Amino acid sequence: MAKIPVKLVADLAIKHGPKVVDQIAKNSHLIKPAVDKIDQFAKRQNKRKDEKVASRSTPYLEQQYKLYNDEILPNLDTCQRNELVSYKLDVQKTLFQMNPDKKSGPKPKVVLSNKKSKKWEQVLSQIEGKLSAKDYEEYLNLYHNPESESVYFQGYEQNTTIFKKLLAENDSGKIREFLSNQTNMDTQDINRDFFLEFS
Repeated sequence: MAKIPVKLVADLAIKHGPKVVDQIAKNSHLIKPAVDKIDQFAKRQNKRKDEKVASRSTPYLEQQYKLYNDEILPNLDTCQRNELVSYKLDVQKTLFQMNPDKKSGPKPKVVLSNKKSKKWEQVLSQIEGKLSAKDYEEYLNLYHNPESESVYFQGYEQNTTIFKKLLAENDSGKIREFLSNQTNMDTQDINRDFFLEFS
């Protein structure tokens, strides 16, 4: 921190202080407008500084990651299948765009790209996990009540039609294979939940 020369300041106050006090006493009507102008100038400078800070926008990928992390991931339970699939495709597209950055470029850029892609891979795994779990849950509901219509599969009615057809055929192997392919669940869990080992 810089040292303020006390002697110089004291000499300045002693020499010019009485003149300043006399000028203030004579022109007291000009003090308030001058202070107001200084205040307006300071506010304008602060506003300009704030606008500069606001104009520095965050990069698109950071905005998207923040959107997924803050708004989309906490609300995955309420999403329909078509929303989950669109989120999954969007994140896969983002990861695909990051891959060229990994392969070429200087080492620091590759390290940053790896960190970013790991964050996006975590988002993708959460979305895929929720998609598989909700698919499995809906197929289980359809298994126990084949006449019901699934709101979750809206837009993907072919999946429910195929599943209902397999249920009508009552072929355990085909049902097990279909569920394993669609939900990525373990065959032991499928056998247990859908009672396929007994039929």
